[in-house]
Amino acid sequence: MLTAEEHTFETIAGLWSDLLPRSPRSTVFDSPSWQRVWWSHFGEGATLRLLSLPDGDAAGIAPLTERDGVVSFLGGTDLVDYHDFITAGRPGDGFFDALVAYLGTLESFAALDLTSVPAGSAILEKLPVAAEAAGWRTETEQEDVAPRLALPDSWDEYLSSLSRKNRHELRRKLRRLKGAGDVRAAEATDPRTVEEGMDDFVALVRKSAPEKAAFLTPERERFFRAAALALAEEGLTRLLFLELDGVRVASSLGFVWGGERFLYNSGYDPEHRHLAVGLLSHAVNIRNSIEEGLTGYDFMRGGESYKYHLGAEDRTIHRIVVRR
Repeated sequence: MLTAEEHTFETIAGLWSDLLPRSPRSTVFDSPSWQRVWWSHFGEGATLRLLSLPDGDAAGIAPLTERDGVVSFLGGTDLVDYHDFITAGRPGDGFFDALVAYLGTLESFAALDLTSVPAGSAILEKLPVAAEAAGWRTETEQEDVAPRLALPDSWDEYLSSLSRKNRHELRRKLRRLKGAGDVRAAEATDPRTVEEGMDDFVALVRKSAPEKAAFLTPERERFFRAAALALAEEGLTRLLFLELDGVRVASSLGFVWGGERFLYNSGYDPEHRHLAVGLLSHAVNIRNSIEEGLTGYDFMRGGESYKYHLGAEDRTIHRIVVRR
């Protein structure tokens, strides 16, 4: 049987760039730029297990790390919403057999803990089979929901797709905001404007709620800034501000990938909560995404009510743990 090979980011770069456009389930979190940034900020004390694994006549990539005997994807559930292996098409049985065989060679290995695995991933189907063939135990659980919206061709079609109640409420909120002053939406996409806008974005996130302020530690803030800038260099970052009378009252950070926009995080000024500026900034995002010709708007992890008011439907994400 062909075996796994360990790599650095440099030695696997060619395979990664070849596979990623052909990996049908990839997300922005599978980008080497994203993973490099995460590793540079949070990899201290861990071992990089960046693997190429046989997949039929080709190879796939398993971007993993090991800490205290536990092997996991790069990036935890606090900063990464989706994880999967990077393969050209759906990975075959041999990919998972080789992964299990590799893990069995690690004296330190105690468990494989894979989080944020989307429903439909081959991981959920094939990894338990390979692991149990080796005599290992597996446990799978639903971890969260990740609402997503399929985008039509026009804003009017989008409004028509909403329930009567939600359509009426959205239109009412938009009218009320427009009546409150001069409303403008501005979107930063290039590295310079993204970098310039991050101070205001961070401030609005922290203002939004005490739990958001607690979440955005200095370490996570530094990561947010680095990831937004790295992906802006590739034209993937979308940093939107909703302004009222020249004041930025809401903001969202997202990324475009595979014809979809992924909403990563957002914030707003609670002093303007009565104008629903947080929800309306997402509505502006949806309109911009339709005008950009995107086919989906992914709200990602979490079942907050505003996502469903804007028409999203749930998808599930899962955790699978394999123990030796």
